[in-house]
Amino acid sequence: MIGWWIVVSTHSPEERDRADQEARRAAILAQWETGADGIRWIEQLTDAGKAAKLAGGGYPNRYTARAGDVLPLIDGGGIQPPKDGVWIFGIDEGEEYAQPPGWMGKVEVHADRVAACLADQVLTIDPWDQS
Repeated sequence: MIGWWIVVSTHSPEERDRADQEARRAAILAQWETGADGIRWIEQLTDAGKAAKLAGGGYPNRYTARAGDVLPLIDGGGIQPPKDGVWIFGIDEGEEYAQPPGWMGKVEVHADRVAACLADQVLTIDPWDQS
């Protein structure tokens, strides 16, 4: 496990599964790559009863949650993995890498789509295992 690619979408899980690539892209509110602990935020929402875990296994894991619970975390840095986690070392396509705890790639946010999203809208969150 080297981390996750996380996609937050306005589509329902069923819509996301049926949509073509163009429609899937148009429904994305935010996406980013993150380290091994990078799904802790959505697991915490699930534990608090504010998200539902629909699938595990990483291809993808699938959750649903209200925009009012998810979007403030994205905007306020609540999705940042903890800095006290483990280092990840490996070799990918012949190149060695070291990933520090708390690593997170650039978060791509579609501000216009986020602004149009109502707080009670149910979002689909798909973390894809990047192993």
